[in-house]
Amino acid sequence: MISQPKAPNYIGMHKDDIKETMQKLNPRFEIDEGAKNDTYKYLKFVDKYNEETWLFFLTVDDACFKSKLMSDYSNLKNRVDELDKTYKNAGEDKWVYLEKGVTYFVELKKEEWFFTIVTYKKK
Repeated sequence: MISQPKAPNYIGMHKDDIKETMQKLNPRFEIDEGAKNDTYKYLKFVDKYNEETWLFFLTVDDACFKSKLMSDYSNLKNRVDELDKTYKNAGEDKWVYLEKGVTYFVELKKEEWFFTIVTYKKK
């Protein structure tokens, strides 16, 4: 059985609701209004210690379709423990969850200097 998330699901959430939810549940992250990109429409949040950056990619209607949390390796163990507690393991560095009949995937990708946690809806 696929687990139900214990954390907020930002996928499908409107950008204004993401801002409000992040402020309430993740107050150490501040929005970076200076981030601009002509290719992707997104919200960018940075933690106060610059150890993590959270991007929320948006549709033309300002709904989130994918999130990407980039973090320093000093946070890896805590983040993996959090993923293991929140979602069902679906293989090495992969998790899955079900919400309102929709399946979502969470993947951890290890880069040279940082790791990334990507969340998206099953296509």
